[in-house]
Amino acid sequence: MRDWLIRHAEPLQAVGALATAFAALTALVVIPYQVAQADRIQRDQTAREIYREFLNLTVQKPELAAADYCALTDGPQMTGYAAYVDYLLYTAEQMVDTSPDWQAPMASYMGGHMAYLCDPANRETQTDDVRELIDDLGLGCERVKLCG
Repeated sequence: MRDWLIRHAEPLQAVGALATAFAALTALVVIPYQVAQADRIQRDQTAREIYREFLNLTVQKPELAAADYCALTDGPQMTGYAAYVDYLLYTAEQMVDTSPDWQAPMASYMGGHMAYLCDPANRETQTDDVRELIDDLGLGCERVKLCG
C-alpha cells in the first residue's frame, strides 16, 4: 500500500488540490446565499413581530384605529392619533417589504386615515418612502376629502 501511495503521490495531490478548490468555490457561492436567506428570514420575522404589535395596539386603542381625523381637537388625542398612524405606516413599510401580498391588507388599514395622511401639513413631513408607499398602495390623495 505504501508503494502505491508513493507512486501515485502527484496525482493524489492534484486531486486533493482540485477538491480543495471545488470546496472553496462552493463556499463562495453557498455562504452568501445562506447569509442572504438568514437575513430575509430575520426581516420577515421582525416584520411579523411589528405587525403583531400593531394589531395589539389596535385592539387596545380601537378609538385610534377608527378615529375621525377631522373631528379630533384635543391635543393629547391628536398626539396619540399621530403616533398610531406613524406606527401604522412603519408596519405597512415593513410588511410590504417582506411580500407584495401585504399590499391589500395594509391599504385597507391605511384607507381610513387618508385625511390625516393627505393633510398638507402632514404630507410635508412624510419621507419619500412613505409617499411612495401610499402611491404604491393606490391610496393617492387626489380623491381624499380634506378637513375644513
